[in-house]
Amino acid sequence: MIRYSIFDIAAKRATLAGSAMGRQMLASLIGETEPVTAPVVAYLDFAGVDIATGSFLREAVLGFRDFGRNAIGMLYPVVANANATIEEELSVYLKDRNDAIWACALSDAGNASQPHILGELDAAQQSTMKLIAQHHRISAPELAKLRPDEGIGTTAWNNRLATLTAKGILMEFKSGKTKTFAPVMEAI
Repeated sequence: MIRYSIFDIAAKRATLAGSAMGRQMLASLIGETEPVTAPVVAYLDFAGVDIATGSFLREAVLGFRDFGRNAIGMLYPVVANANATIEEELSVYLKDRNDAIWACALSDAGNASQPHILGELDAAQQSTMKLIAQHHRISAPELAKLRPDEGIGTTAWNNRLATLTAKGILMEFKSGKTKTFAPVMEAI
């Protein structure tokens, strides 16, 4: 687990606004990120932050999520301790783009609770998440065998899993040529 205090990185500012400030935050987050060798959750802790605008969240949070998923590949950002206003701002932005990210409460000791998804998953993604939550660490071929009556082949399952992984909703584990998937957080 990695924890980034957004309030501390922002020099204890309670209001975070604008794309320029968001890009500065993204650069700071990237600068503080060490290489990882296994899948790891990176909590973006908003404790102490009162307001964060959509443009800030787009550049900082989603920029860091994309960095974690594309540049590092094994880093799974989760928004933590964001107040209702910040969660609403981020959720509206994500819903407009058919996108999603995990959020939760995070204690001082690093224990996550109240996991939930901000934004939106389509019906196929939601049903895939529910199925994976029941069968942790499962592969696309296993999903195809598990649900042959749905007429969804391995390639279609792979596409669903890849989309959810790109959003940071699922973790991907590789063992040789085999990829298995599990939820980043347990909420479904």
